[in-house]
Amino acid sequence: MELLQKLGIDWKLLLAQIINFTILLTVLYLVAYKPILELLEKRTKTIEKGIRDAKESEEKMQRIAALQEEKLSEAQKQVGKMLEEAKRDAESVKKEIMAHAAAESEDMLRRTRLQMVEEKEKMISEVKKEVTKFIVLATSKILEREFSTADQQRLTDAISKEIKTV
Repeated sequence: MELLQKLGIDWKLLLAQIINFTILLTVLYLVAYKPILELLEKRTKTIEKGIRDAKESEEKMQRIAALQEEKLSEAQKQVGKMLEEAKRDAESVKKEIMAHAAAESEDMLRRTRLQMVEEKEKMISEVKKEVTKFIVLATSKILEREFSTADQQRLTDAISKEIKTV
């Protein structure tokens, strides 16, 4: 106690500051940190669902490829038995099936990728908005305690402009 007085530290003031800091941390945890974590958890689940859907699409593509292989081997057996005309017909059917399946699988993959990119951009945008709101709110609370009304308004405007440019 005597050492604190020699250093010029008021233990009552130090205790009050520790209590205030603890209250501030608790409020920030409840108001800012916890909701942001919940939002991130929701987004993570959405992205995981997108990844699962992409895996399912890939499995479907593999099944389609297996079906293509079956049809190709069957067509080759028939081609061996048929005349040259039947051989040409089988080749045209084979090419058509492959083109259709490839186009369909590419389209599904493209749509899945676009959906994942859109979800990611949406999540980032929402998180930026939320963080900006919390920063402005916290800054205004601090400014209310430390500065006059005119200074508060001037600093709030300047900070808002800086955040919007980021």
